[in-house]
Amino acid sequence: MSLLEIRDLSIEFPAGENTVKAVSHVSFEVKEGETFGIIGESGSGKSVIGLAVLRLLQANAKVSGEILFQGQDILSLKPSELRKIRGKQISLMPQNPAGALNPVLKNRIQMEEVFEGTRAEKKEGMRKALKLMKQLFLRDPERLCSLYPHQLSGGMRQRLIACMSLSFEPEILIADEPTKGLDPEAKAGAVDLFTRIKKEYGKTMLLITHDLDLALEVCDRIAVMYAGEIVELDGASKVLSMPLHPYTKGLVRAQPRNGLVPLSGQSPSRISLPDGCFFHERCRYSNIECSRKHPEMKNHRGGLVRCHFRSLW
Repeated sequence: MSLLEIRDLSIEFPAGENTVKAVSHVSFEVKEGETFGIIGESGSGKSVIGLAVLRLLQANAKVSGEILFQGQDILSLKPSELRKIRGKQISLMPQNPAGALNPVLKNRIQMEEVFEGTRAEKKEGMRKALKLMKQLFLRDPERLCSLYPHQLSGGMRQRLIACMSLSFEPEILIADEPTKGLDPEAKAGAVDLFTRIKKEYGKTMLLITHDLDLALEVCDRIAVMYAGEIVELDGASKVLSMPLHPYTKGLVRAQPRNGLVPLSGQSPSRISLPDGCFFHERCRYSNIECSRKHPEMKNHRGGLVRCHFRSLW
């Protein structure tokens, strides 16, 4: 059963006399209990999708398509209806825990602000949050609440944000670049954190990341994004061990354990996208068809790939 379904989602932003095409005709579904990953280079459109699900984009964003949560189109909800979903049924872990926390307020104050309502409701909310802190590897939560964010390590701040995000027991957790800016030890801890959230809490997650190791360990399925569109979608282990699209192959080869071979060239301008395949100018397999005709998504052994040449599959 699909808990979240994205249908033909496109997102554009005005840029003077031009338009930035951030996301182009993206479709996928997130099943109940599944961890669905979106991977790709910085600027590929991953985070824009996560923000669109909660309608947190800038006011000038032009959004088309459908974002269905439990059958409701989020894009058509009134503000009062959206407030019942945002943060409660769909929760967001922002990509920069340090930036998401106010440096001049103690952690307890910031956690209490999450819980609206009466004093009794806030007290019950904090009780749940403190219990979560213990379960998510945070020792002595009362002491941590008395500190300021800068007194915590990057990994501890991430866990604190996770506790705040999970306190309402949301149906879906959106995690945006959870390992960005973390040191290797904290990154390893992030794998344990998200594995626990997935297995012990059974949370449905939309994981947006450039960290392929995290995606491989935690995700059930992965969508690979390039220049605002999905170019490959399949099971996580299949995509990262036997990639089909030339761009996905390049991402895997660029990993340190695979020789740290960088992708050549630059992503195309989102103001003026090239004709044909968006990746053809960087692809070593490209020919005249790639530069003229935009490829459609095609089925291949249960997965999807956007490429003209089946010989590469």
